[in-house]
Amino acid sequence: MTTHATDLTARPVPAEGQVTDITSSPGPFVVVHSLTTLVGVSLNRDMNDLPKTLRYGGIERMRVSSQSLVRAAREYLRTDGSHDRSDAVSTRSLPHAVARHLETEYDVDLADAMPAAALIVAATGLSISPADPGRTKVMTYVPADSAQQLSRLVMSHWNELADPRERMDEIIADALTTETAGRGAPSGRKTQAVSPAMDLSEPLVTAAQAALEPGAVEEIALFGRMLAGLPRSRVFSAAHVAHGFSVDPLHRITDEFTAGDDYQDGGVFADAGMLGRQYLVSGTLYRQASLDRRQLRLNLAFSGKTDDEVEALAQSAERRWTRAIVRSLPSAKRSRTGSPPRPTLAVIAASDEALTAGPAFEDAITSQPAGTHAAARLAAYLHHLDLRGGTALWQSPTGDTPPGLPGVLTVKGY
Repeated sequence: MTTHATDLTARPVPAEGQVTDITSSPGPFVVVHSLTTLVGVSLNRDMNDLPKTLRYGGIERMRVSSQSLVRAAREYLRTDGSHDRSDAVSTRSLPHAVARHLETEYDVDLADAMPAAALIVAATGLSISPADPGRTKVMTYVPADSAQQLSRLVMSHWNELADPRERMDEIIADALTTETAGRGAPSGRKTQAVSPAMDLSEPLVTAAQAALEPGAVEEIALFGRMLAGLPRSRVFSAAHVAHGFSVDPLHRITDEFTAGDDYQDGGVFADAGMLGRQYLVSGTLYRQASLDRRQLRLNLAFSGKTDDEVEALAQSAERRWTRAIVRSLPSAKRSRTGSPPRPTLAVIAASDEALTAGPAFEDAITSQPAGTHAAARLAAYLHHLDLRGGTALWQSPTGDTPPGLPGVLTVKGY
């Protein structure tokens, strides 16, 4: 049933999946446009601990980076509790995780587990410095159960790996000795590089590489990955997330604070326990993200599933991605600046092109309330983007529906 923001009749709150499900709307792309009014927050900071900004239309605006928005969406996907499939992890600590599994699940002494873990992770093609064997040299993006799979692989070939494990232990010990000597007098010794194969059998190397293949992991199918050195590791991203920016001029404040010392007693300490400051911004954030339905299905097809299974996985991934994009925001300093709000307006639609509505806000909005004016401007601009069908989620303190929402959309209240 279609409802409007002006209809205040009590009604059941629809399930989130129903509100954001547009899988039946035809079109090669799903595009999400949203406006979210933020007050006194620090969602995304730069190296100087200042909220990120950009200049657009000659005006400085609040900015939330695409990397930060993707991270928030991925974390939302992992915690929404709507699926039972494996997630993914982005980490440099895969060897350490494998060693911990060997220790806790198979009762392998950590001194023996670390060389074995470094050995099997190096066998996948990931680069490891022997002076820091618990971490890969670059971030990896792999299925969440990769550490368990690799630890099982080690245990199933434990005896076969005896000699390579001993050599890896020697390489690690030599690297640590060299590094320690390097802090003092030069030792004249060079750290031996970790060989990915380490004389391992080809079937074992193939099995190790297979543990990192994405399969049907929705996260990797949605956001893609690039792991240098891994065969067939590249997965093109089906999701594209733009940098968010405020539609109104930047409003930044310096929030100076003091922390009291709980042991101040009888005037023993005259000063505050700590003095500090943080920088907060307010404004209405415009965000745009898109999902390439074809690329999503291509990514999932490599899992070996049937066409019907791939289609079911793709529709599930689309529903969860849409929900995550609408609902998630970065959580930096949330404990001091409050919970993130829902968007004032979120438009979820199918389209022939994944176009942004950013040009609608090149002229910064200075009228108040900025959120309501921005909603009307966005709704008017969407007429030019040829949306084929979808939904518009609208909430406003005034209760006024923004004029000009495209007729192909159904306006729903939250």
